[in-house]
Amino acid sequence: MLILRGTLALSFGLLILSPAPGHAQDANFRNPEQAPPSWAQFAKLVKYRFEEWIAADETVANRFRNWVIEHSGKENGPPPTLVVRAWLNPDGTVERVTFPALNDAGATEDLRTILKRGNVGEAPPPEMLQPLNLRFSLNLRKP
Repeated sequence: MLILRGTLALSFGLLILSPAPGHAQDANFRNPEQAPPSWAQFAKLVKYRFEEWIAADETVANRFRNWVIEHSGKENGPPPTLVVRAWLNPDGTVERVTFPALNDAGATEDLRTILKRGNVGEAPPPEMLQPLNLRFSLNLRKP
């Protein structure tokens, strides 16, 4: 878990290629317990990079974190859990991310911008199924 500015904790729980309801037999999904260790390691790297990018001291990340802090626990605030689906290119750059829209178009776009920010530093393992499904939780912590 990463604590930002002493008030916001961000955590990602891995759902590495977990089956969606009704897709348990789909070849595009793999139970996390049955995935090769290299896939789990790569997913952890992606998680770490996403955390770094959200924690960055720059305009878009600061604006997103401020929105989370200001709106957390409110009707128009962030959900307690968000599943982010990420596709990565062979060179380690984030090609695409999808997640349910937040209740604020600006915050949604900020998060998308942050998560597509760059290169995770490694190529996905050969034959790794995509997208990666990462559970993204925003939790407030009192300083």
